[in-house]
Amino acid sequence: MLGEVRRAACVAVGDELLAGDYPDSNSGAIALALSELGIVVERFVVLGDRKDDLERVFYDLCARYQLVVATGGIGPTLDDVTREAAAAAAGVPLERNEAVLASLRESYARRNRPMPESNERQAWFPRGAQVMANAIGTAPGFRVWIDGGTLCVLPGPPHEMKDMLRRELLPWLRSTCGQGPGIVRKTFYMLGLPESAFSDRAGAWMARGAVPLMGVTAHTGILKVTLLGKGESVEGAERLVSARAAEVRERFAEEIYSEDDPRPGAAVLRVLGERGLTLAVAESCTGGLVAELLTDVAGASRVFKSGWVTYANEAKTAALGVDAALIARCGAVSAEVAEAMALGARARCGADVAVSITGIAGPDGGSPEKPVGLVWFALATPSGVRSFEQRFPPVDRASIRRYAAHVALNLVRLHGR
Repeated sequence: MLGEVRRAACVAVGDELLAGDYPDSNSGAIALALSELGIVVERFVVLGDRKDDLERVFYDLCARYQLVVATGGIGPTLDDVTREAAAAAAGVPLERNEAVLASLRESYARRNRPMPESNERQAWFPRGAQVMANAIGTAPGFRVWIDGGTLCVLPGPPHEMKDMLRRELLPWLRSTCGQGPGIVRKTFYMLGLPESAFSDRAGAWMARGAVPLMGVTAHTGILKVTLLGKGESVEGAERLVSARAAEVRERFAEEIYSEDDPRPGAAVLRVLGERGLTLAVAESCTGGLVAELLTDVAGASRVFKSGWVTYANEAKTAALGVDAALIARCGAVSAEVAEAMALGARARCGADVAVSITGIAGPDGGSPEKPVGLVWFALATPSGVRSFEQRFPPVDRASIRRYAAHVALNLVRLHGR
């Protein structure tokens, strides 16, 4: 039994994580889920597929924390050694679970495929371990007790991990250690505000001792602002968070685009849809990214009418009717060309609103007058066309393109409000 102890650690296992081939996204997702139960994850550890290292870390962490959640290393290959390391740390042998083995064989039989011999490894567990079923993969998880702590092992693939976390581990934790103290989390998503400017406007709300606690993360122009309230009960924590949330909504009314959906494309489609407006997009340096962010949202066709990726100057002229002489005189990256692109897109499909983007994403192509990171935007509406200049820091090409796409969507969102 875990009792009332509320401290935990996460271990991500895999040579590919240490090599930088993939990020460890599992630990953060686990920490967020556990926080809803009042369990605070105090440590993340990333290890390669080495049995001795895993055994030592499992033992050490279980001696310090009553809950340790590990992901990865329970596949069918010989380099998947998490189960062996867990058994060694617990001081018990591995034993084959005949029910799991039968289930694996049945799974392959349903697909008219013979089960590879290597998959039998996935039916072996430390003696005394409790098995956690894998509903969407072949690697079951398990729970084993090590020196006063509980080691819970989940699969490495994020979609399998999240499913097992939701179906198996969280319900078991609720029944074992209860809900814990009241913890309430509230999230806001904002656009059009640098992180430093947000901090200045938030003021004392950002102090480490503030109640509720406020945190902010920034990524390519999007701010994710989180309020975390703790109390003796969920109701008490909810009161704390609700009061501050109301103040945040008032102070950042223009910048908040969502409180639940991080996709800026969804916000644009919502606000335009509420007003019955349609949208067209003309892109150059973003290469269709704005259209992608819009069409990632189901039902986008009710608002989004058409998009053009006019990368070459000739395409701007042929597809959107931008005067070749205008491009020659002002350059493709200019207010004049951005406005002509937006007007052309709006006229060609009859949309109520059109946004255009043309810029220099780098790493080459910049000049002292037009450096890498310079992007021009234009918004065409029934009342006319306006252009906007933005100079992003000369970071990597992908980031500049995503910054630009988010700015373009935000221009449309603000018009639709």
